[in-house]
Amino acid sequence: MTVKHRYSALALFVSMALAMLGYFASGRLGYVPIPSVERTEVVAMLDLPEHASFETTRKYMDRLADAADAMREDFIDSGSEESIVGNHWRLIGTTYPGRPYSKSDGVMFLGLMPFSLRSEPGPNNDTIMARWRELIGDLPASATLRMRSQKTEGSEEREKDPLELELRGPDSETKQQLAREIADKIRGYDGIENAWAHVRSQQNELELTLKPRAAELGVTQQVLANQVRQAFYGEEAQRILRGRDEYRIMVRLPKEQRESLSTLQALRVRTPAGAEVPLFTVANVAFVKSPTFIERNNKAEAIRIGAEPKNKGVDLVRIAKSVTPAIRDLLKNHEDQTFVFTGAVAEAEETKKRLIIGFIAMMFALYALLAIPFKSVLQPFYILIVVPFGAIGALLGHILLGITPSDLSLFGMLAMAGVVVNDSLVMVDDINRRVREGTSLRKAVELSGCRRFRPIFLTSATTFLGLLPLMSDRSLQAQFLIPMAVSLAFGVLFATAITLLLIPCVLMVADDLRHLVSRFASWYAKPFNRQKPAT
Repeated sequence: MTVKHRYSALALFVSMALAMLGYFASGRLGYVPIPSVERTEVVAMLDLPEHASFETTRKYMDRLADAADAMREDFIDSGSEESIVGNHWRLIGTTYPGRPYSKSDGVMFLGLMPFSLRSEPGPNNDTIMARWRELIGDLPASATLRMRSQKTEGSEEREKDPLELELRGPDSETKQQLAREIADKIRGYDGIENAWAHVRSQQNELELTLKPRAAELGVTQQVLANQVRQAFYGEEAQRILRGRDEYRIMVRLPKEQRESLSTLQALRVRTPAGAEVPLFTVANVAFVKSPTFIERNNKAEAIRIGAEPKNKGVDLVRIAKSVTPAIRDLLKNHEDQTFVFTGAVAEAEETKKRLIIGFIAMMFALYALLAIPFKSVLQPFYILIVVPFGAIGALLGHILLGITPSDLSLFGMLAMAGVVVNDSLVMVDDINRRVREGTSLRKAVELSGCRRFRPIFLTSATTFLGLLPLMSDRSLQAQFLIPMAVSLAFGVLFATAITLLLIPCVLMVADDLRHLVSRFASWYAKPFNRQKPAT
């Protein structure tokens, strides 16, 4: 039946491929570089302006704690009647244990009931974080609250944001305003929960510059800086050991004098000749605005702009590509400013390039291995046609199981390509053998389809059943392997129909085209082959 209506069957498969391609390209299916694994802990990081006091930070952290306690009654396990939301602990003065102290930062860790102890899967971490945000309420515009259901890759110094880019160029008020405008543009996209620019507010600092009188007295910038530092920070005079502890003895002004600006008026500077002169005799002292720190990457001053999605299914790579033209338009009048995506988006682009290169190399290798035994240029294409159609089955598997495709899914599709080629190879080889024995192509296709149905079906079915335990595993370790298993299992299963239905149609259509080309060539050459009349 399929061979008889081969053009309709071929049109049906092509339509399915185009429909799946359109659905994937629309972003409804989503895509993430690395699958987000549900952890039994949620981390909330609070970042307030640097001028905020320790007590202000404590007040907002208490607000987070009260919201976490109120959330206990919202998520109850139906089997044990216990709350899925567990205990929490917090740190004030840092955004993660082991990082530098900052009185305007805080972090809270919220424990959740392990999935193995729940009677049913229950709410995912995205739902819990959304409810936590709702109970916390609105925060000041200058405050940034970031939530993670797992620790993202990052150095010990800082945490990488899910969507992150750097605005590079000379630091200025204009640059800081551009960073805020870029964050506002990203925040306007569907699927983005929050976006922020890591712009540190400028604070007053004292700037000391030498007067002409300093050169006459032999006072240099280094001499001046060392003596001011010794007065306020201190100079190490001695180290004392007490058991395992080591104590540094610092000589400096009393605390009351170090905390008063009037001390500068009485401060005296010792010249190389041994004389002591007032500080204002050799230096000018002025208040200036300066950032608390300057971040540099690749020798360029950078402001980091970050965003986090509403849930793990948001395609951040697609959002990054969509917002790129808007950012370029924003920076077109600022030639000294550039931007570059970092973190997961940059890694996804690099992985995509490697996958494309690997896919091309794999297809070329498969074509070469098939062309040699078949001694044909065209027949390897008939076999390799199952590879892109097998991806349809892999994506259908992700839709059925509610899994967002990721880079690991693509790795599974590469493995699936090598498996589905085997079934097509066996069938095409059997058809060629029958044709060589004198059977017509149509009869050979029909006989091979019936004869090879059982081994092809059993091969696909056993592969699918073998991967079924892994796909149904709920352990944390299996979550990274499940996308690959889904791509391989459903791709192989769908490839069974492709091998049994599409391959025969392709062979028959190719034979029809060959006859059509042959008849056209005969018709075209007929006037030239007609014998000329005798004169």
